[in-house]
Amino acid sequence: MKVLISCGTKFHSDHLAYQLQNRNSLYKLITSHPSFAYKRVPVNRGKIIFLPPIFAVSLILDKLLGKFYFFKSPFEWLLAVVYDWMASLRVGNPDVSISWAWASLQTIRAVKTNGGIAILEECGSCNKHQEQLLSEEYERLNLDYESKTFKKIITRELQECQEADYILCPSRYVADSLNKCGISNHKLIVIPYGVELNLFNRQPKKDKIFRVLFVGSIGVRKGLIYLFQALKNLKLDNFECLIIGSVESAFQDIFTEYQQYFTHIPRVEHSQLKEYYSNSSVFVLPSLDEGMAYVQLEAMACGLPVICTPNSGGDSVIREGEEGFIIPIRDSQAIQEKIEYLYQNPPELSRIGNNALKRAKEFTWDNYGTHLEMALKELLAKKV
Repeated sequence: MKVLISCGTKFHSDHLAYQLQNRNSLYKLITSHPSFAYKRVPVNRGKIIFLPPIFAVSLILDKLLGKFYFFKSPFEWLLAVVYDWMASLRVGNPDVSISWAWASLQTIRAVKTNGGIAILEECGSCNKHQEQLLSEEYERLNLDYESKTFKKIITRELQECQEADYILCPSRYVADSLNKCGISNHKLIVIPYGVELNLFNRQPKKDKIFRVLFVGSIGVRKGLIYLFQALKNLKLDNFECLIIGSVESAFQDIFTEYQQYFTHIPRVEHSQLKEYYSNSSVFVLPSLDEGMAYVQLEAMACGLPVICTPNSGGDSVIREGEEGFIIPIRDSQAIQEKIEYLYQNPPELSRIGNNALKRAKEFTWDNYGTHLEMALKELLAKKV
């Protein structure tokens, strides 16, 4: 089996390539991620085609122009089209390709022309679905919504989904969002991501404070206002909430309104996060839209129960009442009730935390590679 990977930046393409390499299935990896920064796992350099790092241009413009980078989305669409064209010229003759959404249309066509199976990698929910959900939420919060997704990106993504043979999704939520946008369910493959257990593992808790933790960008999409509303109504002793992440400008006024109910740390090095996970009691992720947030598995690997929405991608890793709780989106009361339940029931807090620790070990990158290999072999067998 020869598997081609095409990813304009990095995401988890290095982990994917490494797993295929270990199974003698990596044909080649095409990327425009800078070669000097592609070193998280030891992928054979002879298998990697490094295209010009064109997406770095957008990162530079973002830093230089900030809010004046108003043309970011259409420019990134253009970069994706250019990358896709360059990658499509180098696909060769793989048995299977896995290429990232909205930078894959020409690559999909080239692979299928050469007789291969083309799989589209969808890290997040369908952009059309995401736009509808976020515009509704901004209206609920009386905020002005300015779409950050260029319409041609939405159109291109749906076209890729239609032309790809299959679509690889990290969670049931992502698959359902595509299904709602007209993509046939038989094309959808769900395999949750892995967690790096060498980086995330339980450390001794340093105090007896019952601490709720959130890690991620602080904005509307994360559903944080519903956590904030729950915190406002909680009346618990020896309790605190810690929020780690940068605040999005559109969310600043809401953040400031509730800031008295939590402690904020703008940034923590990824390598240090396990200390914060381990010194907390429960992890809360009330997201309205994610693909599958890595932070949930990271928290579980450090022994934390997780309270999340199905839209966080936690629907594919967390079992209700076993490793945590899956609550509806936009439900501050449910967040409050679950926090109070774990606070008032230390044996349950311990049981669910230990379950989370065990469950996280089922979602390693090695296991991801095993499940993916099995799925690819089944697809090739069907083709024959």
